[in-house]
Amino acid sequence: MKKKEIVLVVVLIAFGLAYRAVEKGRARFARDFSFISEDRRLKGTRFVEFPGEEEQFPGVERVVIDNPAGEVAVGRSEDDRVHLASVVRVFHSGSGIPAADGPRAVVRSERTGGVLKASVHAPSPFPYRSQRVLLRLRIPAGVALAVANREGDVIVRDAGGDVAIDQENGGVVLENAAAGVRLVLRNGTAGIRDIAGHAEIEAAHAKVSLAGAGSLRLDGRHGEFSLGGVKGDARLKLAYSRLRLDGAGRLEAEARHTPIEARNVPGGATVADEFAAVLLEKIGGDIRVSSRSGRIDLLRVAAARIVLENHYADIVVSDLTGVGLDVLLNNGNLDLAAARVSERVNVKAKYSELNLSFVELADPTVSIKAVHGRISVAPGLELETFEESDEAVANRSGQKPEILVHNTYGNVKVSSGG
Repeated sequence: MKKKEIVLVVVLIAFGLAYRAVEKGRARFARDFSFISEDRRLKGTRFVEFPGEEEQFPGVERVVIDNPAGEVAVGRSEDDRVHLASVVRVFHSGSGIPAADGPRAVVRSERTGGVLKASVHAPSPFPYRSQRVLLRLRIPAGVALAVANREGDVIVRDAGGDVAIDQENGGVVLENAAAGVRLVLRNGTAGIRDIAGHAEIEAAHAKVSLAGAGSLRLDGRHGEFSLGGVKGDARLKLAYSRLRLDGAGRLEAEARHTPIEARNVPGGATVADEFAAVLLEKIGGDIRVSSRSGRIDLLRVAAARIVLENHYADIVVSDLTGVGLDVLLNNGNLDLAAARVSERVNVKAKYSELNLSFVELADPTVSIKAVHGRISVAPGLELETFEESDEAVANRSGQKPEILVHNTYGNVKVSSGG
């Protein structure tokens, strides 16, 4: 076989593998973002509405809604009854007007004890390309609500009981809930505010904003999350996302490939992230941050115990006030500007450049060792320094705080008074 023929065969094989990968990617994309798939896209913008009669139900304790395609809007009832109204929209392209007696979805309600179920029945499979069902409910205070909806929006305001929403391919508005909420969201957006109880959110391929909750647990993938006003704990698990948090009692976050920005958390923070930057500002309590290949920034922190660990990226700490600071760093640089540390600073590093600046150091105890590196100390600290072979050492006997630094393959610079 000639050289050109060999090259041609290799190119054809590579093209075949690439084409197969692209086709697999398209199939996966269609599954993940089914809200734009052709089998559910409406075939026209014109529609005819077929409204149903309003139904009323007294003495209901829980409402369950299942809608395959459309909109669900829920508000507060002015009496002790659940009010249910429905509208079926039949879409068309303009060439033929849907007949009043034509096939279309219908809403059926069923009550068992204190549970009211409303569901949509239509020819199988559901005619996603031509029909949408709009449900309007008003429920009394204290009635629990569960909604499953696809290809549309869910709007819930002033709910007095627990709320559970399972939403696919659409938006969610959830406001002023007097109890707890649970949201499962795939391929959509959510605007949530003023939740008195616990909020539990599971979201993928979504954009979520939350302003106000008693406490929060979030499991998010491939999304953007803007959170704030969480009175209690915020426990987060994220992947391939972006997080902005402004205000929580305490923060726990486990993440991958997720840039994190968190501010105004007085009760402490525990953050573990990989391959993305972490920025914490105005954090109190105990702080622990671990990262890999992502920069760590601590700004204007007044905390108790602080532990920072990073590999293959830098650590920057600015305007720090705390009891103790422990840093473990490999293959990154440390830039520390501390206003006051009352007990101890302990830094262990490899292949790193360390720049330590202290505004207030009255009578510290200092022990610094650099292997295959140099030590640079400001004159006011009065450290005893000497070098031997590949090691440099700087010591000082005193009181608190203790400053303990060990660096291998890197330089150490220490300054004070500014």
